[in-house]
Formats: sequence, structure tokens, C-alpha cells
Amino acid sequence: MKTRFAAMIIGIFGLTSCTPPDSTGPKSPAELTVPDRLPFQDIYSLQSFSGMDTKRGRIITDSAALRAAWDSVFVNYAVGQKPFVPAIDFKQNVVLLASGGQTPTQLLWFRITMVRERPEHLAVLVESEWPPCGGVPVTTTPVHIVTVPRVATQAVFTFVDNTKTCS
Repeated sequence: MKTRFAAMIIGIFGLTSCTPPDSTGPKSPAELTVPDRLPFQDIYSLQSFSGMDTKRGRIITDSAALRAAWDSVFVNYAVGQKPFVPAIDFKQNVVLLASGGQTPTQLLWFRITMVRERPEHLAVLVESEWPPCGGVPVTTTPVHIVTVPRVATQAVFTFVDNTKTCS
């Protein structure tokens, strides 16, 4: 009986190790070992209906700027529906906010996928993907907000569209 149970546990672990990786964004093996890549923590992801109607990236370095940005993101929300502004230790961290601007269709995903440390700034990669042959015709305004260690006070955002062509 113990042997059967042990074999079953080993089989379960073997199967879980063969499951495909999270498909939330492209990651090549080289990207995972880059020494200048910074860890980041999600604060909030909003796939539609934020108050940010232009495509841009911002680095936020203090609480007052975070409150102002938070109010802009959630301007369309009633007071009771608006999430609380998170507490951030700005001596140790900065906040990165990427907004996708107005999009003509419902997107599959929009997010900051990599942050790298450069000599004078942070290099922030923001990726998105749309339905390849069109989607629900609705204007969305996605936003992704993360926090990273405070190693710079300037950031350069690069937006990449990963939509595959319609065939």
C-alpha cells in the first residue's frame, strides 16, 4: 500500500513538472537570466475602462504622485468601487505605470513584462496582444501598475504589440 501511494505521489509530481509554463507573456530562456533584469511586483492591472486615454509610461517616485495617478486611473469609478491607494515605501521602491491608451477592440492582454536597469534609467518593456482577426468592437483603456526596487528615478518605456496576423 505504501509503495502504491509513493508511486502515485511521484507520478503526480512528474505530471506537474511537464505542464506548460504560464502563457501570460513571452519569455525566452535568455530573458530569465539577464543580470540587469529587475524583479517587479504587480500592484494593479486593469484591462479596460481606466481613466488613462493616452498610451504612455510613467515612473512614480513619491506618494503624492501615486495618489494623483491613482485618481486618474480610477476616475470612472464610484467612490465605493475605487480600490485604495497601496502603501509603497518610496525610499526602497518606485512605481511604474503603463497605459495602453484608447484601443479599438477588446485586448487579450496588456502588461509590463520586463524591467531592466540601465546606467541612467529603467528600461521598461510593455507588451500587448489583440485578437488576430478582430474582436469585440469596444474602446478599452488598459493600465498595468507595478513596483520595482528604487535604482533609478527615470524610465524609458517600450511598447510592443504581439498580435499575430490574421490568416
